[in-house]
Amino acid sequence: MLRTEASVSPRLLAALSQKVLRHLGADYSGARQADLLRRLQLLALEREVADFDRWLQELAFADWDAGQVQSLIAAFTVGETYFRRDAEAFEWLASQHLTPLLERRRREGRRHLRLWSAGCCTGEEAYGLLFLVDELLGSERGQWTVELVASDINAGFLARAEQGLYGRNAFRSSEDDFRTRYFQAEGRLWRVRAAWRERIRFVQYNLADAALAPALADADVILCRNVLMYFTPGRAQAALRRLLGSLSGDGVLLLSAVEAGLATQAGLQGRWAGCNYALAARTRQSPWANSPASANRAALASAPRASLSAPVVSLPTQNPRSLVAAPRAEPPRAAQSAEAKAERLWRQATQAQAAGQHEEAREALTAYLNCAGPSRAQQHQACLAMARSWADQQQFEPAGEWLQRSLALDATSISAYWLQALLAQQHGDHRQALMALHRALYLQPEFILGYFLCARLLRADGQPRASQKALQVCRQLLLSQDSQALVPLGDGLSSAQLLRLCDQLMEDSTRCPSL
Repeated sequence: MLRTEASVSPRLLAALSQKVLRHLGADYSGARQADLLRRLQLLALEREVADFDRWLQELAFADWDAGQVQSLIAAFTVGETYFRRDAEAFEWLASQHLTPLLERRRREGRRHLRLWSAGCCTGEEAYGLLFLVDELLGSERGQWTVELVASDINAGFLARAEQGLYGRNAFRSSEDDFRTRYFQAEGRLWRVRAAWRERIRFVQYNLADAALAPALADADVILCRNVLMYFTPGRAQAALRRLLGSLSGDGVLLLSAVEAGLATQAGLQGRWAGCNYALAARTRQSPWANSPASANRAALASAPRASLSAPVVSLPTQNPRSLVAAPRAEPPRAAQSAEAKAERLWRQATQAQAAGQHEEAREALTAYLNCAGPSRAQQHQACLAMARSWADQQQFEPAGEWLQRSLALDATSISAYWLQALLAQQHGDHRQALMALHRALYLQPEFILGYFLCARLLRADGQPRASQKALQVCRQLLLSQDSQALVPLGDGLSSAQLLRLCDQLMEDSTRCPSL
């Protein structure tokens, strides 16, 4: 049975949230304890825990050793990645940082590079970085020393990364020639070719730890994307300072677009690196401060405020991360608070979305995500709104990207799982759609639309009995509602209207069981 925060001892939840904070760096105190409980419920479901209450008690008051931490990591992190995921960021890294850096090193006679993929997950990012460097070095690669360290808190992820064995899902944004060049087929899977497989050193490391391992210092490039968003603001900024301190004198740190707000809150000035955000080594003043792009931003900042329909910064729209651009400069208002600015931007985004003005909505959401005011929960809602905007325009790839980011911020969001199910259904992936629905229904057993879509998908997959059972539950829930009440997440659909759809589905199934 699904437990609520009110049905669990406050002392128990406090002990659990303190342990998660201490060992993982994530804050689940106060209002976020309900989120903590739901995550643990999902983990218990996956492990088929028979006595949830007893398991929680043991978890809360036991001493967590390394093994216990490892067993819980999956509940608090998202392992979603694939090759060439942030193509724009890699292009920026190659042209704006690595190419001039290699040229300087050649002139100086220092033919070495040190790279770090922090939070490497199952290794796609680390191998992609190695492929990029070898491509830039070309015939000179034998004359250079390239040291690449990839770290992650999850030992299971690291084991998979060391194997270098990947399925089709890891190549969703890659061309066939990329896969053929760097991988060899092994049945239905693909393994990194030997020329690259043993050139990365994979190490287990928790970025929330206060001490930085010496082996991870003096890096010319650090990729740390979609990791710090899991931490409390204080821990995230502390980790950010440690990462900057571990760069070489001319190194660069790349963060995801969402995490750019952490840098600005810490007083750090960087540069947009394609769809990522770049910070330079050991400095609070970006080396790009006098660049043409920076001068252009300064000119825009001093110009009169543009209308809502005219974007201040022109950005590519193919990749959702590229939308999170530097916030617009505000007219000088000494009394304007960050909260007031965020509230105004959210109102603009909501109004534009309601009017079907998707570009204007995304522009306002972009600026909103870069404000200092929004909480983690509010950032989740903004990312989810961005995903809906792209989905409404049938742009499924960016919609999926933003949806994954929203789930990274809140893995217990019913709305996000519902949208995930709808996107999967449109792609014809009924298995993924049903998985998303099952998660939503576990978190909210009275989610009416979840049962209705389950019934349709199961019927289409040739499971009439399971479909009938889901449909019956859906009807029972609807009959307990006021007929004119709106169905949650139903876009204005009333209980009576959905009940008629259920009856039609049942009639169709009776007439034609193969439906």
